[in-house]
Amino acid sequence: MDRDFMRQFYRSRLPEVLDEATGSDLSFRDAEQQRTRLESRLQGMVDEPAWEIYRQLSDLSGNIERMLCEELYLKGAEDREKMLR
Repeated sequence: MDRDFMRQFYRSRLPEVLDEATGSDLSFRDAEQQRTRLESRLQGMVDEPAWEIYRQLSDLSGNIERMLCEELYLKGAEDREKMLR
């Protein structure tokens, strides 16, 4: 499998895939709304330096999650290729 090609394909389709996968999923939307509410509450409870640390941690966690999703996608593509042989 051409991992570079599949990685570029995944990245080019990511916005579409996210919308397809979560667009009608009410539990996903509910979780997103809950996260937003909790973040707003937290922001009101902590000082600015603590909030900045939280945002940096949140960004890092999001990046780790995106990398994991990409690697799982590539692993699935590899597995599918093996199954078709």
